[in-house]
Amino acid sequence: MAFEKYIHHLIEKGIIPGISILIGRGEEIVLKKHYGYKALKPVKEVLQENTIFDTASLTKPLITALSIVYLSEKKEIDLQAGIKRYFPELPFDVKISRLLSHTSGLPAWFPFYLYGKDYLSTFKKIRLEAKPGKKVNYSCVGYILLYYLIEKVTGTGFKDFVRQLIIDPLNLTNTYLEVPVQVISKTAPTEEGNRFEKKMAQKDHARPAGLFRWRDTMIRGETHDANSHYLGGTAGNAGLFSTTEDLFRLSCEFYPATATLLKPDSLKLFRKNVTPLKKSHRSLGFKLNSSFITSGGRAISRKAIGHSGFTGTSIWLEPGSGYKYILLSNQIHPEVTNFNFNRIRKKLHHLIKKQLLPVK
Repeated sequence: MAFEKYIHHLIEKGIIPGISILIGRGEEIVLKKHYGYKALKPVKEVLQENTIFDTASLTKPLITALSIVYLSEKKEIDLQAGIKRYFPELPFDVKISRLLSHTSGLPAWFPFYLYGKDYLSTFKKIRLEAKPGKKVNYSCVGYILLYYLIEKVTGTGFKDFVRQLIIDPLNLTNTYLEVPVQVISKTAPTEEGNRFEKKMAQKDHARPAGLFRWRDTMIRGETHDANSHYLGGTAGNAGLFSTTEDLFRLSCEFYPATATLLKPDSLKLFRKNVTPLKKSHRSLGFKLNSSFITSGGRAISRKAIGHSGFTGTSIWLEPGSGYKYILLSNQIHPEVTNFNFNRIRKKLHHLIKKQLLPVK
């Protein structure tokens, strides 16, 4: 089978250690496959069905955006309000909706942890790089600010709020924002040390980066993203650890027929293109597959919404067919390479659609 031959090729060439794949439709799992290894170093470990992955930026739509839209539905957050309504000390003001859709003008990244544990106070160093609404600039910084917004309006810690709203009610038994010690062995490791992020920080933050005590051992059971790690597991932009089956259950919350947390009108916000004149089509939290460049590819409906994660993860949700495509890999283990993993995701979607899914 060309599909499995291609997977084995990726593993043999060292492009990925292994991969977990789940395709669902409605509330039914159509396909579930696991290939390769969970870990390569210090010893090889076979990838198992219940392997827990650092999903990286899948945290943004599946956890943070979902939480914000829920609070909007409950009238606790106004999506069209400026962020200064909630944090008047900030040196800039942008709408909450623009933070969700990456049109705030905020920079893509900033190493808050180099300047202390109180990230919110460090926002005084941040300046907009573009006029809000004029440009799509994918921003972890914006989602870190949304983390603080959730804590501010709920009066609850981010992790506790998410556990009460999402993880416990949906019975996501293999999903964490801070991995317990006893579960670490079930997780797939990522990079050996924060070498990639260290290089990024040294470029524009040489002095604090030079004094910082970076992680230099294999990162496992800790979020790879340093901003999330040093904030206790998640900063709203990353930190979600999960399995394919738990993500499938969570993905059902974005379809009106299976949602239990949000009303249908709220769910429309995840599918509405709020950047129609830009090459990157964005909704609140998600990227649309109608974008000029996506990790979904043309095998998936152009109306699909999805997201990818730096560690090697992705999820795509088709509205019409109800198909859900979940690919989880620790592609950056044991080191980050400059390989274009989006090309791999596109081909996998193509082979899955062509060879493995039932004909409609």
